[in-house]
This record gives sequence, structure tokens and C-alpha cells, in this order.
Amino acid sequence: MRLKYYGIVGNQTVNKENKYQLDVSEETGLHDSNRGGFMSAYRKILIVCFALFLSSCAWHTTPVLTVKNADMSREIKQRATAVSKVEISPDGRYVLSSGYDCFILWDILLGEKIQTYTQRGFLSYPTAVAFSPDGKYFASGGKGIKLWDLATRQEIMTFDGSKGYSINFSPDGKHFIFCGPPSDLLNPFSTKKPTMKIFDVATGGEIRDFKLQGIPWSVVYSPDGKYVLSGSGNMTLWNTSLGKPIKTVAGSIEAVAFSSDGEYALSGGVDGGVRLWNAKNLTQIKKFVGHTASRITSVAFSPDGKYVLSGGDDGNIKIWELASGTEWKVLAGHTGMYGASAKFFPNGKYVISAGDASTRIWDVSTGEEVASMIAFEDGEWIITTANGYYNSSPKGDQYLSVKIKGKDYTVEQLRESFYRPDLVNLALSGGSLKELKNVANVKPPPVVAIVDTPKSIDKSDAAITLKITDAGGGIGDIRLYLNGSAVMLDSTRGVKIVTANQNEIYKTYKLKLSSGLNSIRAIAFNADNTMQSTDAIYEITASFKSIGRPSLYALVIGINEYKNPKLQLNYAIADATLFADTLKKGASALFDKVEVKNLSSKEETTRENIMKELKAMQSLNPDDLFVLYVASHGTVDDGEYFLITSNVGSTRTERLKTDAIGQSVFKELIGNIPATKKLIIIDTCNAGALGEAIQVAMLTRGMSEDTAMKILSRAVGSTILSASTSLQEALEGYQGHGLFTYVLAEGLKGKADKGNTGYVRTTELADYVDTEVPVLAEKIFKKAQYPTISISGQAFPIGKVR
Repeated sequence: MRLKYYGIVGNQTVNKENKYQLDVSEETGLHDSNRGGFMSAYRKILIVCFALFLSSCAWHTTPVLTVKNADMSREIKQRATAVSKVEISPDGRYVLSSGYDCFILWDILLGEKIQTYTQRGFLSYPTAVAFSPDGKYFASGGKGIKLWDLATRQEIMTFDGSKGYSINFSPDGKHFIFCGPPSDLLNPFSTKKPTMKIFDVATGGEIRDFKLQGIPWSVVYSPDGKYVLSGSGNMTLWNTSLGKPIKTVAGSIEAVAFSSDGEYALSGGVDGGVRLWNAKNLTQIKKFVGHTASRITSVAFSPDGKYVLSGGDDGNIKIWELASGTEWKVLAGHTGMYGASAKFFPNGKYVISAGDASTRIWDVSTGEEVASMIAFEDGEWIITTANGYYNSSPKGDQYLSVKIKGKDYTVEQLRESFYRPDLVNLALSGGSLKELKNVANVKPPPVVAIVDTPKSIDKSDAAITLKITDAGGGIGDIRLYLNGSAVMLDSTRGVKIVTANQNEIYKTYKLKLSSGLNSIRAIAFNADNTMQSTDAIYEITASFKSIGRPSLYALVIGINEYKNPKLQLNYAIADATLFADTLKKGASALFDKVEVKNLSSKEETTRENIMKELKAMQSLNPDDLFVLYVASHGTVDDGEYFLITSNVGSTRTERLKTDAIGQSVFKELIGNIPATKKLIIIDTCNAGALGEAIQVAMLTRGMSEDTAMKILSRAVGSTILSASTSLQEALEGYQGHGLFTYVLAEGLKGKADKGNTGYVRTTELADYVDTEVPVLAEKIFKKAQYPTISISGQAFPIGKVR
């Protein structure tokens, strides 16, 4: 005996092999389809127990995700949350996708996951979700029927302990209806009935309890709120005020919907049929022929009533012309493992769908995928566009792989070229990315191995030899990381092959080591630096004796005056001085030596001089700490971040590349500092004319500043604190300083020491700044300022609280 899974046929639950069925009628029982008759309680208990086991496993899978591109596919490498239901908020900003034991809230405007709500129990049920018509609340079924506040994300009340397969708000938002199975569906001795109830949203009181026979899988209000339509094998039209059925159509119907004018109803069921009905008397008008699914799990009307869509257990979503009844578009991509649920966006231009482990957005006019959203069971997430650009949580890009021309790569390997939250936002807001490079065309990275390198050594440096094999995409930048922090970045181009094997090179680098165990990580990029290799990991034990405590070196830069007088700032030097003085006081008790170098005059803050001072820091040792603080202007142009130095006159792209310090140069300068503990603080202001220029650049050319900072942080293995995002003005004039630096200094003085340990660690400082800056910005300036915090590499104490 083997049960695969349960499905619904009319009022009966059938396993996929059609050997057993659960009759939901006056006498609920488990029926043997081969032998005939109802089973004994003993036999029923055995099968029910096995079904419980299956239900606990079924929704923890990692299906392959595919896109309509012969050269590229995506595959999940970590346990992801399977989803089968989806809803869109009335304003089109928020999406709820749900599975059997949880539901996920996404913010389409920001292009990120907000929260996963877990509702696991001994037996999981499909979690129904719905937004209220005013967009202020959402409701969920699963482990009890709950109402939530969308603004705070907090639960308001629990209405009922039942499980909800479907939830729908009344048009005026005052009530909602839900339906679901008996609370003890798999209890072989139960006589409980399926549930369909209406509740008052304000009071939580039950208004109506409908009497049902079959398990209701979907329920919707009519646009005027006078009627309710349910799909429970049969399709029934109900009078809302009386709770009485008006008409029932027999069949195998699971999904139902009303048109926006209330004239029509739509149904889909286990027979694979999609049908249009007269909503007044439930007489069939037409059948949409051609769906390849054996079971229709979702149906919906477009807002203008011209189209309908259906989703089935084959994973395909079809859009049909209502008038002609012909197929118009096929949205193909879901695997169909759990069926596909789909809805039109309120503007009718897009479709949102859920199936397998992905929630996807589609362009109705083209039928093409816009973006795919995946939530993983450990809380990580990723959103990818069809051509490979993505936004993710810190580890989300490690959990998804792409297959390009037959080879597998993790999305993380594409981070420095394709981690573009700004482009994800652009795609989600209707912008086109078709003119940009596509991940399917990226050439393979080289293969890196650490060879001919000792495992142990009795001195403070070692020769690290890399064998780099060209896999067809050439060889670009090479990096070495020591204990998580970049200590060598080699951007040499045109390296000649020096071995008989014409696709290999050997590179040897002299690396300073820490006493004890040293973890070395090496990577190399393809020739155009669009994809990095997998890591080559090596460990060396250095047995030399360290002398004294480590030292702290800081380069503090404040620029008020520029060649272009329109760029002048008022608080940069004052901010730099405040930070330098606060850092010295807090760090002096921790380190053998604290050396803070201030650069503030026009002569000291030119591109040439700042680069010279950063290169001088390459004499540091691995156990030393390096801190860089910059108060100046920053901008993003032509896809690259630029630090504006005092010699900058014109902010045109071609001049910035020669006069300012670009992201690639900045990355190499920081990455070649041997200190394994680095903290970078960028308080760059985007005020005035430069701020306006940045907004234009953001809309036409480049990445956002916060994206640039996050990429830089990961690249150099350092924690970076940045004052504001590209489209925010860094607020100045609080206590004679910029708000960001004022909060930073207060944190260093001890307010960031939340654990009262007597020390301020870099991670605590980052948390304090991240929390306090937005609060003070709103309280004092009545404006928004959200710092960019990117934590990478080692956390370390930076000051002692006096």
C-alpha cells in the first residue's frame, strides 16, 4: 500500500494512484476503491497515520525553477518554502504568498521580503490569505483565522481556531468569510462538518455559519456583497444575509471567482475545465478549451473584465479572451508540483502567481516573466529578474544556482555585476531591462587552486601560489582574503600564459600572516569581471610569536571646499574632527598605538593625495585595525560609485573617471591593506545640484549608492557604514554636525554598548547607527534618512567606554 498525495474529486479526497478515497458526506469514512466498501477503523488509522507522515514532508522540497530561455535555468540549493496561494494588495504594492505552514509578505515597491509568518502545527493546512479592500489589514488561515495590521505587521485578533483554505473580505471591508475542512479532517472517527463562516472585522464576532457537505476550497463575495460563491466540488451561490443556498451546480469545482461587475462567475476544477457562468442563475455560458492541467487550482477575471486567467497543476497559467473564449497568453515557468495560483494586478498590466517555491510577476502584454521571488526556510530570500539581476538577503544568493550553457554556478558568483536592487526595483515598477546585459551571456569564470604553498610556517609571511585555469571566459581580477578580509587585489590585465598548458597561469603572492591559524581564500574573475570563480580555501599555521597588542590606524577625511564652488559643504571638516577625536579617546585604552591622520585642506584632500595616503596603509600588519572615515560628496554615475575629492570641478561622467576616486580604484586601495579588521565609514552628502544630478543618473544610468556600498563591503571583507541612500539628502545642521556623524560619535562614546560590556564593537556600532539615525531624522528634521549598513569580515572592539 502506498499513498502519494490527496486530491479532491467532488466531495471525495483521492490519493494520486486512485486506490483510496476519503468520502466527506453524512458519514465520513475512508473508502477502498479497489475492494469497495468502507474500511475498518484499524485500517483507516493505519492509512491516516501514513498520510500524516506524508503531509509533514510534502511541503519541504527544493524544486527546479525554470525560465523561458534555452541557455539558462535556475535551481534552488537550499530548502525553500513551497507556495500555492497568492494575493496582491489593492494598491499593488504588497504581495502575500502562502503554503501549507506559513505565508510570506513581500514589498514590491522596495523589491524585498518583509516577513515570513510561520504557523506550523502537528498537521499543516493550506494557509489562506487576503487583503482588506482599504489595504490596511490582511487575514490569514492555517493555524487559526487571524487578522493582521499591515502597517505594523502585528496580529490584531484571532477569530476562530479553524483552518482556512480560502478567505475573502466583503467589498465594504466590514466582514470577511472563510472556508475550510473539519478541524479534525483525518480523524477516522470524526463526524464534524466542513466550515464556512462570516465574521465582523471590528468586533470579531461570528455573523453567519453556513451548512456545508463537501470541503470548500474557495469562497468569494459578489461585488455588491449580497452573495457568496463557493467551490466545494459543487459550486454554490449563497444569499449572504440569510446564509441559504440559492443554487448549486454539481461537478468537480475547486476554484471560483466573480467578475468586477458581478454579471459573471468563473470556475475551475478537477476535470481541468475552466467555465464561464451567468452569476445570477449559474447557467453555463462557455467553456475555455485547451488547458493542459488535469486540475484547475485558480481562476480570476482581469479588472476590465476582458480577460480571464486560470492556473493548474501543470504549472502553466493561461490568459483567455473573455469574448471569444480563445487562449491569448501562456505564462510558463512554474513546475506545477503544487498547482499554480494567479491574480491580476489592480492595474491589469501584470499577473502575480505562486507555485512550486516561487512567486512570480508577469507582463500581461508580452507574457514574459518580470521577476521571481523565493523565500527560504531559514529566513533568507532572493528576488531575480528574468535577465539575472537580483536583490537578496545576505545569504540568499548562495541558495540559488543558475545553469548557463550547461554549467552550474551560484548566483553569489555573479554578485558584483548582477546584485542590483535598483534594477530589480526598476523592473518591478514597469521599467525595461532588455537593453542591459543578460546573465545567460556571461562567460565562465576561471578555476582557482592554491598549490605549492606550505601548511605550516615559522615566520610572519608566506608565498601563496595560485594555479588559475581559464575555463573559456578569460582571467580578470584576482583576490586573496585572509581570515575573511581582502588583503590583496590584483587587477593586472593581459597576464601571459607561462606553462605548456596554454589555458593555465601561476601567480605567487607574498602574504603577511597572523600568529596561529590563517584561513586563506582565493578567487579570480573572468576577463570582463562579471563572474567570480568558486572559492579556493587553504589554511596555514604560522608559529611565530606576536609582539605586543595590535595597533589602530585611521585615515579621517573631511572636505568642505572643492574646485567647483557649487559643491561646497558646511559640516564635513567639523564631522571629521568630531569622529577623529571620539575615536582617539575610545581606542587609546585598547591598542598599543592609535594613529589617526586627518586630511581636511584642499591640498590634502585631492584625488592624488588621498590615494597616496591609502597606499601608505599597505605597510600595516594583519593584526592591526584600519578605519577609514570620509565626509564629502559621493555620487553614482555610469554604474560606478565615485568619491568626490577637492580637485573635482565638473561632475560629468568622463571627468569623474579621471578626477574623482572611482569604485574600482577605491576597492583596490582598500583591498590591498593587509589589516584583517577594517571599518569603513562613508558620510557622503548628496545635497543641492549634485543631489538632483544623482536622481537623474539613478533613473537613466547607474546603480544606487547603497548598492555600491554593499558590493564594496563584500568585495573587501569589511564593515561599511554609509550615511544615506542615493535619493536621500544626508541631513546636516544638528548640534553643529551632520546627523549621521553625530549619532556615530554618540555610539562610540558608549551608547552603542547595549550589553554594558565596557566596549563598543563594530557590529554594535552598526546596529546603533541603523536604529538611531532614522528616529532622529524623523523627530528633528521631519525627513527620512536611512543609513546603509553592510557587515562583512570580522567584528571587533573599536573603543572602550570610559
